Amino acid sequence: MAAVALDQYLASVLKSNSTDKNEIKLEAGNPDFDLFTIYLENHNTGIHRYLLYIAKGTVTIKSGEKIIQMKSGNVLLLTEGCKYEILSQKPDTVLIKLKFKRGFLYRKYFKDFSCKGEREVKVIEQIVDSLENEHVLWLKNNQITRASQVMQHIIGGYLNNDLFTKALIQAELTTMLIISIRTQRMATPTSLDKTKFEKKTLDNYIDLHFADVSLSDAAKYFGFNPNYFSNMVKAKTGKSFVDHVDDRRMQEARELLAQPDISLREIIGRVGYSSKSFFYKKFNQYYHITPAAMRAELFRQANINLK
Repeated sequence: MAAVALDQYLASVLKSNSTDKNEIKLEAGNPDFDLFTIYLENHNTGIHRYLLYIAKGTVTIKSGEKIIQMKSGNVLLLTEGCKYEILSQKPDTVLIKLKFKRGFLYRKYFKDFSCKGEREVKVIEQIVDSLENEHVLWLKNNQITRASQVMQHIIGGYLNNDLFTKALIQAELTTMLIISIRTQRMATPTSLDKTKFEKKTLDNYIDLHFADVSLSDAAKYFGFNPNYFSNMVKAKTGKSFVDHVDDRRMQEARELLAQPDISLREIIGRVGYSSKSFFYKKFNQYYHITPAAMRAELFRQANINLK
């Protein structure tokens, strides 16, 4: 499968998909292939463990305290148990995820590379150190490098049902990694800068987590004590953390009320409230109207008549 055709095929899979799951599983052409399973990121938020490859577009990922801004052709290798979170991505981004069988030993895999001299030993030690301490290896290939072309061939081989697919893909994975290393494409993720707290950063975080967010979780994410974080948010934005969360929940509730196929009970759960009465109280305080009245008005504006 040619690279251009592969990109178009993957983009079409994303476009035609209607599921709300965080990932779309791509079936291997050979049902007996067992080295890894390939998924597409479904442009939803989520936390997973994979080797990631950007086929198209850009994406910003958070892994631990590291912020990684990946572009087309980039590869990110995460050790088993390491998680990542999608912070942002462009609408046309195609993020491919290779989930290896449990027990795939990344450290041993690299240490088994042939090391015939001090330079190779030093490079392998650097890679293993990065995996052991940072739990990620970031290869900044671009779309036209040979390593990226090999990666695309790996994905095409997975989707097809050719002879000796597993053996070839294993060899190509090694080739892709060695080419990336030889061309010095390794990069160090930047640490989350906790000193540059801005309202925009807070808004982005709440936008991702408003349904199940807590002050303690947010404080931990930004690297602050909960009390200090609460006071800082109030001082810098003029509103409490809880008020910011309620604002986002109310905006989401209004958008959901405009959709006739979603019940009020489901809306309450989706925006993060467990109590119907508490939701009604907050909604009235925010909009000075009941949810039912708001829904009726939104239906009227959209010429929706359910009678």
